[in-house]
Parts: sequence; structure tokens; C-alpha cells
Amino acid sequence: MKNPKHCSLDLDNWKFYLEEDKITTNSRWVTSLSEHPSSGTFVIPKRTDIPKITKELKENHHGIWIEEIPYQMIKRFSKENDLVWSVFGGTGIDYEIATHLNRQCVVNDINPKRDFIQFGDSRTFKPCHGQEVSLALLHPPYWDMVKYSEKEEDGSSKKTLKEFLEWFKEIEKNVDKHLKKDGFVVLACGNLYKNSEEIELGEILKYIFLSDGYTLKQHIIKDYGETKGSSARNYNVNYYRQLRGGYGNFYGDNIYILKKSKSKNNITGILKEIL
Repeated sequence: MKNPKHCSLDLDNWKFYLEEDKITTNSRWVTSLSEHPSSGTFVIPKRTDIPKITKELKENHHGIWIEEIPYQMIKRFSKENDLVWSVFGGTGIDYEIATHLNRQCVVNDINPKRDFIQFGDSRTFKPCHGQEVSLALLHPPYWDMVKYSEKEEDGSSKKTLKEFLEWFKEIEKNVDKHLKKDGFVVLACGNLYKNSEEIELGEILKYIFLSDGYTLKQHIIKDYGETKGSSARNYNVNYYRQLRGGYGNFYGDNIYILKKSKSKNNITGILKEIL
């Protein structure tokens, strides 16, 4: 059986990945279900054999993505010894998972909390010297939903949506500069509600990549699971506000898997023509 060029999976053992290693291609991820999972739904396993985000790191970071995301993405979209770039370092879990899976990993952040996370503005940071990036992992701030700082290089400090998108466009250009041809980008970004309107921020950021010659390979929707915002008290407050304001509840992350290869469907070209 022919194996994929972009990762180290042995498709002769596909059943092992499905039944034992729980590597998924499903696009709906949930942390738990009270009902039996429907076809196409991936229930996130409680793994005991991979690095974990410590309780201290969880308490000191907003917007953490769970260990399962880098585990799945690194296994599916890179080979052993490939270079993975964690563009917003955060807790450093990308580095730990990548190392566990025998990948090289460069991590940067404008507020590094761990020794292996390099200080660096993702608009200009150079992740490698000589080796191209095979996989870039991006979990940017959801504009100003959480205000991390007033630093100019911090996307959450931007006063307008236009300023935020211009900031992200610079990051996309820098990622593209260092990503190899046919390399992959994993972008995680949810929605936010502002000025009586739901903004599909992840969708907008996805189109910044598409407009620069990328192809969307998969769109995953993952529930938030146990977060501060999903606590009973906060849920009830938000529920009341949603009823009053006439809007809804999107407790989830959009995860976009994008490939650095031109779309044969010319989606962004067609949209530019008709909009």
C-alpha cells in the first residue's frame, strides 16, 4: 500500500491508527458525550503516554489548546526529523509533543514562559537556518477577547478588526516565507461576539491563507471542554445574554488544516470577481 509523502504513517497498519492509536480524520471533536457518538464524531481519548500541560501552566495561560491537537496534527502532517514551528508558543506543549514524536521543533512567543521558548515576534521571527518548516501550528489570540498586553506586537492590543487582520497578514506572510512547498499549516481560531454581531474570526483568518495560494484540506470543529467560560455560572450568564441579545452559543474552536498548494477550484479568485 502506498504511504503518504507528508508524514511517517505506515498505511499497511491503518487499522492500528484507527483502533489503537486513535488517529482521526473526523471533523467533529468532542471531549465527552452523554449519548453514543454519531458516525463522524471523534471522542477525544484520555491518553496516558504523551506529555501533559501541567496544572500550573493551565492556571497561568488563557486560550490553551489541548495536547490532542498537536499530537494528531504532528503525526498526520509531518515525518520524523521534520521541522515543526509553533508560531504562538504558549505553554510549550507543541514542543513537548513534537519531541516525543521525534520531530524537531522551534517555538517562539512574545512572552515566553519556559526555557525552550524563544522570544520572538511572529511577524519577523526566523524559525530555521537552512531547513524549511514542514508544519506550522498557529493558535493566535481571538483579537481582543482576552487582552494579553498592550505591546504593539500583540494581536490582542489592536483597536480595530482591520488592525488585527493586518497584524495577522504579516504573520501569514512570514509563515509562508519559511514553510516548504506542499507543507501544512494548522490554524485554530474560534468565533467572537462584538457590537451585536458574531464574527467568524477563524474563517476570516483562513481566507488570508487561501488568498495567498493555500488549499483547505479539512475543517475541524472541537468543543472547548472544561474551560473557565464553560463553568455553570458563566454558562448561565452567557445563556441569559444570548436570549436577550438574539445571538447563539459557539463553545468551540475551528481548526483549519491548510496545505501550501494552489487550489484547483480557484475559490478566492472567484470570490474576488463576484464580491
